[in-house]
Amino acid sequence: MGRSFVHSLATATSTLRNKVPTPYVSGRNLAFPWTQLSGAEAQMRAMGSVGTLFSIVNRLSNAVALVDWKLWRKAPSGLKEDRIEVTRHAALDLWNKPNAFMTRQELVEAMEQHIELTGEGWLSIARHGRSSLPLELWPVRPDRMMPVPHPTDFISKYEYTGPAGEKIPLELNEVIFLRTPNPLDPYRGMGAVQSILIDIDSTRASAEWNQAFFRNSAEPGGIISVDATLQDHEFDEMQARWHEQHQGVANAGRVAIIERGATWVDRKYTQRDMQFVELRQASRDTIREAFGVPAFVLGEVGDVNRATAEASKVLFAELLTVPRLERIKQALNNDLLPMYGPDTAAALEFDYEDPVPPDAAARNAELTAKATAAKELIGAGLDSRAVLEYLDLPVMAYTLPARPPAPSPATPAAPAPAARLDIHHHAAPQARAVATRPRPALPLVYAADEAQKVRAPLDTALDTLLEQWEPIAEAQYEQLAAQIQEAVDAGDTAALAALTVSTDDAADVLRAAVADMAEEGARQVVEEAAAQGVKVRKPRLDRSLRNAFGSELVGIAAATAALLAADVAASGGREALRLLVPGADGEGVAGKVVTFLKGLKNWFRRDQLGGALHRAQNAGRIATLQAAPTARYFATERNDANRCPPCAEIDGTELADLAAVQAVYGTGGYLRCEGGVRCRGTVTAVWDQGGED
Repeated sequence: MGRSFVHSLATATSTLRNKVPTPYVSGRNLAFPWTQLSGAEAQMRAMGSVGTLFSIVNRLSNAVALVDWKLWRKAPSGLKEDRIEVTRHAALDLWNKPNAFMTRQELVEAMEQHIELTGEGWLSIARHGRSSLPLELWPVRPDRMMPVPHPTDFISKYEYTGPAGEKIPLELNEVIFLRTPNPLDPYRGMGAVQSILIDIDSTRASAEWNQAFFRNSAEPGGIISVDATLQDHEFDEMQARWHEQHQGVANAGRVAIIERGATWVDRKYTQRDMQFVELRQASRDTIREAFGVPAFVLGEVGDVNRATAEASKVLFAELLTVPRLERIKQALNNDLLPMYGPDTAAALEFDYEDPVPPDAAARNAELTAKATAAKELIGAGLDSRAVLEYLDLPVMAYTLPARPPAPSPATPAAPAPAARLDIHHHAAPQARAVATRPRPALPLVYAADEAQKVRAPLDTALDTLLEQWEPIAEAQYEQLAAQIQEAVDAGDTAALAALTVSTDDAADVLRAAVADMAEEGARQVVEEAAAQGVKVRKPRLDRSLRNAFGSELVGIAAATAALLAADVAASGGREALRLLVPGADGEGVAGKVVTFLKGLKNWFRRDQLGGALHRAQNAGRIATLQAAPTARYFATERNDANRCPPCAEIDGTELADLAAVQAVYGTGGYLRCEGGVRCRGTVTAVWDQGGED
């Protein structure tokens, strides 16, 4: 029987082996003293008794609580820039509104106060009885929480002590525990307050001594020596009279008169000797150093300039705020998200917005470098909008200065001979002759303000058209997603090269837009002629675009819509092919392709739509000039703030006739423009005064 007992004991001992390499608790006695958080209540009360500590903890907890958080879907590449933001999820809703009485900021601030003061932050999780999903988060005082060690699993549960002393057991999935590790206790945390509690007590004691000093006698106490024994009533009378005449700040400095042979014995002990001011300053520095907080954060700006202030902000964010945010981030991703299922934890992650302010000097240097690069690239003839977008610089409106005014009629100047460019329908290459001919002054009828009148409606129409194009693009993305999903699931890689989207709606919207722009161009010419005293009738444009004037615009709209459709289909196919890996899910690939397409800058779309509108505008202008009296026709490139060399060469050049005008500007911008469809060149006319209809 004894042998059987020994065998049972050995079996029981083997079952209590720790799962960790080294044991943290004894299998025989689990009431380990590590689990008691010593002095936690005193550490939390210290915040309300010492102003320096309150300021530091308040600044740290506020800084952490104010940072914004987002939920992301992880990228297969593992890169942050490839992640996709998740805007709707139960975990995100819980984090933004943890319970009915607290916002996220309040929850984080309360939890962070606990961590700063005690080294521990606790969150309890509330659930519905029929659901395993967390529904609420609540902060819990650290001094009321105790982890219960387990002989093999490190922690078996947690225990909360209520206000009435009641013990409430909590399962592991009902608590999220954040802590600053304690080097002597793997179950508890350690905060900065624990290391400076004596200094905090000294600071509080010095403040209380000062208060007592002013309340009692306004100077350090002394001894009244009496050479005889006083009766009780005599003692009470002397004490009452002394307090009446000398206690309090108002009685400081009064001469004391002592009766019955009593003498005053000074303690030779003054407030200056005690050096309480220096003591409080030393305690202030000690508290600040324990938390690693720069003096600037507490409002000490006596020896701080702008450079050191900005450096202090960066230091505060990098060394103090970011590590605390990382602690919360790890808790959210490793403790909260797994409560929504392993797939959620594997696919999603919480992350915070970087609180570190940018380096002002580095930012200025980067801005200078970008501005220099933009100047060189635009000067080389590249499109200004594309350059500014690529360099992430703002697009600013710029108006060229007007040409000098014409000479006064009283002192007529000899007109400079205008260079006439004799160019015909099929002779566009002859435009090169412009480079060797003198360029005349552009007629005043098309000064800088007039150029703006021509360009502004085009820009407005383009912005409107781009807005109208969004639902068209969304529909095309859905068409591509369906084709991509089917191709991927079927393993038909070749189908990714044959993706198509509908162009009917796009062509209809574009036909209406180019018709409006053609009428706008015609209206502009009519107004320009009227300003010169010439009456011109605007040609009729059939809104169905079936007449000769509109037939070309129909083709332009259809071709542009087809080009844009082919571009979006090709982009979707290329991205789908890039994401295609063995075992890829069709729906997942299609979703990523749609996200990719929505994130594109779509400069090709803007360029093609803008080019179609400008071509319609010039078509309206030329058609109106054909119906007007004969005039002198001048090329103008003032609609572009940044001109390429060929456009700069032809600017202000007189064209021989309307055939030459059509050869140069019939396709929209200048035929030889290096910007292609982005060119906004046009033609203006000068009539002799008094021209007829």
